[in-house]
Amino acid sequence: GDNRPIYTNGDRSQIFGGPTNAYVFTNSDEGRIWNATFKAQKTFDNGLFASIAYNYLNAKDVNSIEAEITGDAFDFNPTSGNANDDVLSYSRYGDTHRVVGVASKRFTYGNDKWATTLSTFFEYARGGRFNYTYGGNINGDSSFQNNDLIYIPTTAEVSQMQFVDPSMASDFEAYIQQDDYLSDNRGSYMERYGALAPWRSRWDIKFLQDFNFNVGEQRHTVQFSIDVLNFGNLLNSNWGVVEVPNNQNPLSVVSIDSNNVPTFSFDQSLNERGSFGADQSLASRWQAQFGLRYIF
Repeated sequence: GDNRPIYTNGDRSQIFGGPTNAYVFTNSDEGRIWNATFKAQKTFDNGLFASIAYNYLNAKDVNSIEAEITGDAFDFNPTSGNANDDVLSYSRYGDTHRVVGVASKRFTYGNDKWATTLSTFFEYARGGRFNYTYGGNINGDSSFQNNDLIYIPTTAEVSQMQFVDPSMASDFEAYIQQDDYLSDNRGSYMERYGALAPWRSRWDIKFLQDFNFNVGEQRHTVQFSIDVLNFGNLLNSNWGVVEVPNNQNPLSVVSIDSNNVPTFSFDQSLNERGSFGADQSLASRWQAQFGLRYIF
């Protein structure tokens, strides 16, 4: 089912005695953003402040690549057809859905000598757009980068594919079936940045303790603070974990014969790991910080 154009050395400019790429870039009038936010907030008579907001973002462009070199901007941009075409597709930036909530309450006691403020922030969002591209180069359009969006074969087409190990065909079929995007788009090319990472959530809390006193007629405050970021992860190691793709190049092109028929290799470890795994950065870990301030 994959019938994208095949490029040869003759399709590239002959510069410096060999096949290289010559780039001519112009501006594009393609691209658009739909962005909407709905928010409700209220300060109650007892001093409680609460806010909740939802944001929806749908952004499309022709190239989402950050690059300082012209060749990188071209080579890194995923494509399933003519790499020279401005194809409008999803932007890699921003969360498609995002819910944010804030609540804060200040308590005073001891004739206003003591004050305690408790605040919380939570986020529930889905973004993290990504691609599945072939490992290697299936059609010769780029010499170095994995920029070819995969064709998602049907069950019948998987059985016709050539693999370095025959057992990879059934494993690749099982991988497609467990992946939401791949299983919903069989028989078509991956849309650039069409896939979304799973929903993520986080919950932060802040504790402030004030001790107020007067020096002469001037008010002074000693304030102690505790901030816990991703508090849910402190309570349960399975909460507040950001999931990212385990492998965005699950299918590698090992070789291509004279009839342009590729032989593939599939990362069989993905059958146990699935499409997503935990981000190992601080985004998936709880953190705490303590502060002491003197206010006068």
